[in-house]
Amino acid sequence: MKKTLLAFAALAAFGAANASHAQNAADEAQVLISQIQTDKRAVVLATLQLTDAQVAEFTPIYDEYQGKMKQLMIRGTEVLNKFASNYGSMTDDAAKDILKESFKIRRERNELIEDYAKKLERKLPATKVLQWVQVENKLNTLLDMQAAAVIPIAQ
Repeated sequence: MKKTLLAFAALAAFGAANASHAQNAADEAQVLISQIQTDKRAVVLATLQLTDAQVAEFTPIYDEYQGKMKQLMIRGTEVLNKFASNYGSMTDDAAKDILKESFKIRRERNELIEDYAKKLERKLPATKVLQWVQVENKLNTLLDMQAAAVIPIAQ
């Protein structure tokens, strides 16, 4: 769990710290996102304590979810990079664009969790689905907190 938290913190800090090296940053972001997803899987499976049959039902749905979440994380990194490249010289147009995309990503993240909770409810007991949603929300909150800690107020 501690390794996962560190990976989430690194991702949160990543966009602002490396905005000037766009391609290199994108490659590193991909590696970091993959590591987060691997660590997250371990945390989720350990928390849910599924039977073998439940794991067989859960895994393909979770893998699909993770693929979609990865795309949202990549988009989030792109927004952080845009913020970093405009930091200190933020225009109203850039700020509006960053706000619009940030809100869109947040909304899509919540919708994604809700959609996949419904899919999981068809395969798992509701208590397991609730546990999964709780773990997802906790990990996302930790990521949000780390981002808030390292991303300065726009100027």
